[in-house]
Amino acid sequence: MASSPHFDAEDPPAQLGNDKSAEFGPRQLNIVWGNDARYWKMPPKVGSEPRGAAELLQVCWLEVSGKITCAEKGKKYNISFSISLKADAFGWSNCPVYVMAKFGKKGKYVWKKMMLTLDRKEPNIDLEIECKDDNEENKTIYFGLYEVWSGKWKGGLLLHNAIVKQV
Repeated sequence: MASSPHFDAEDPPAQLGNDKSAEFGPRQLNIVWGNDARYWKMPPKVGSEPRGAAELLQVCWLEVSGKITCAEKGKKYNISFSISLKADAFGWSNCPVYVMAKFGKKGKYVWKKMMLTLDRKEPNIDLEIECKDDNEENKTIYFGLYEVWSGKWKGGLLLHNAIVKQV
């Protein structure tokens, strides 16, 4: 049986905590090509807890995603990815990164575009979305960080975590 080159989330948060937020470490997210050491260096687990950032070595298809069931009608949610670029990062020039999110599998994506540069001071890329539906099928927030359109090879990105927070 062949193993998948993609990394499947390990024990992601099932719901928001008492502070109305949930933090996803790199090992708690789905990462396309994340199970292939040619493309990503995943942080090791120390005991039962993962430690450190996931390092993107090189890909031409960046797709990091997660989901959590927590949406309430009329509430807004902030989706945030904490990332940084290493000094030897490459391929990010004129290559926008998108944070996207939707409610339910059939929902319509809301997105925000961001250009990454080596001198970038803000470590987070975030997006705010509002739940306007009380349908049970739309209680799950699907979210992700993407750059799949340019076809350019890129590397040197460190993925620290993602946070979903009710605002």
